[in-house]
Amino acid sequence: MSELIVENLAKHFGEVRAIDGISFTVAEGEFLTLLGPSGCGKSTTLFAIAGLDTPTAGVIRVGGRTFFDGGQGILVPPEKRNCGLVFQSYALWPHMTVMDNLAFPLRIRKVSAADRKRRITTALELVEMGEYIQRFPHELSGGQQQRVALARTLVFEPALLLLDEPLSNLDAKLRIKARNWLKELQQQLGITTIYVTHDQIEALALSDRIAVMNKGSIVQLASPQEIYTRPSGAFVADFIGSSNFLRGRMKQRNSDGDAEVILESGLLVRTIWAPDVKEGTEVLVAVRPEHIRLTAAQPIANGANLLTGCITARSYLGARYQYTIDAAGTSIMVETEDSLDQPEVYASFDPEHAVVVLP
Repeated sequence: MSELIVENLAKHFGEVRAIDGISFTVAEGEFLTLLGPSGCGKSTTLFAIAGLDTPTAGVIRVGGRTFFDGGQGILVPPEKRNCGLVFQSYALWPHMTVMDNLAFPLRIRKVSAADRKRRITTALELVEMGEYIQRFPHELSGGQQQRVALARTLVFEPALLLLDEPLSNLDAKLRIKARNWLKELQQQLGITTIYVTHDQIEALALSDRIAVMNKGSIVQLASPQEIYTRPSGAFVADFIGSSNFLRGRMKQRNSDGDAEVILESGLLVRTIWAPDVKEGTEVLVAVRPEHIRLTAAQPIANGANLLTGCITARSYLGARYQYTIDAAGTSIMVETEDSLDQPEVYASFDPEHAVVVLP
């Protein structure tokens, strides 16, 4: 197990800043996910840590050992970093059996035959693939190939596990099973792990912390719960899950974060979470669809924020309904278990579920 330290890491392709001076630390045994849209720099960051891509500047240290230092001219080649990398495509040798696929990286490292056998047996037992040791990749399902690819990475006992969207080729149900199994395995081994994905559900389910990236920068680094409930800005609120954005101006904010926002419609919205900005600043109030209650009759407020509107669209999703309502010219999406047929409704949400962010 090793701690990873990344300081002011940058990667430029001419005028394009694929990574723009990011810094973060991953503790021993921690599972950190780099999450963001395509082109945000997450895979470039992962490959820089692995040594497959040379950064423009910055520092990368693992377990007190410097892998890269742009200022000092230090660049350790990938084969000497002892990082295990699992690709999206699995990259198994099609002409080799499972055993030979796992033996290959050990032969390169000149591991003895007896030690090779022990490590291969142990790695396959970890991923529950011991009985498939003599099969070829084409004789395995996608989920089984994914496990073999992971076992091939674990077999040489890496200090750092790097995963580049390893579940993206699996179908929806298998992905759920695979991510639960992967999290259990990572916790069992206690190996420091960096996981790259654009799937927000995957990131929330697997991670100890999430680094949300956009345009080469980390825009928020926090626990999954904090990322979801206290997004740092409109990008995070919209990218993680989905949010409704109500535009308005800050009326007042207390030192503890309680605030009041006057919407463009003139309605007042109360929240317990807002950035420290001046009165009159243009802001957005982010409210997630599942936090809004819809009723046909006007509810007793009890401190909740209340909007009136008309249902413009309705979808049945199985376990719940999804509605689109027009509230004072603003389109708002709501998810609820309640079935409503009348067009005019009341929408309410509690101050603790209203997060003020800057546009």
